[in-house]
Amino acid sequence: EYIYFRTDHHWTALGAYYAYAEYTKLAGIKTAALSDFEEKQFDNFVGSFYNDSGKNPVLEKEPDIVYAWKPKGDVSMYYTDKKGNKVNWEVIYDVSEWSRGSKYNAFVAGDQPYSRITNPAITNGSACLVVKESFGNAMIPFLTENYGTVHVIDYRYWDGNITSFVKNNGIQDVIYVNNISATRNRSLVNAMDSVA
Repeated sequence: EYIYFRTDHHWTALGAYYAYAEYTKLAGIKTAALSDFEEKQFDNFVGSFYNDSGKNPVLEKEPDIVYAWKPKGDVSMYYTDKKGNKVNWEVIYDVSEWSRGSKYNAFVAGDQPYSRITNPAITNGSACLVVKESFGNAMIPFLTENYGTVHVIDYRYWDGNITSFVKNNGIQDVIYVNNISATRNRSLVNAMDSVA
């Protein structure tokens, strides 16, 4: 199955969906079906492997497709950028006209220090916090079917304390979503430790 890109180091949204399904099973909450979302696709993506290979023409001839599943209903999102500006955005943004290398940013505005996603159809007060780097981006949209509020922190850029944040925002579940190579990078491990 197409669960990792050929030209990029990230998993596809389908790969992220399988991780989401495992999470919901372990958490004892309902797993949303892919049919609960609106499927989008953005063609002609060439990612990090393509760039790291010196733009190898073999990879360029076989570009990836970014599939994304957009939440239905009145789901809203904003993020706070690295300069502290608050920006309203889409959980799945139409990146059809963006450059070939930036199409993975269709998911939750890419890597921002903090994002907040709200699903007003879920009124039980449920809230989760996703602590992530870029691998988390493709999984986050699925969580909007389970939580009224999804808080997102990219620990590489956010400056704060997770314990205090959880207490102050009524968060029930904290979900770490990182690729395994983060554990071999001392600066990323230190960044994770600094927000704990």
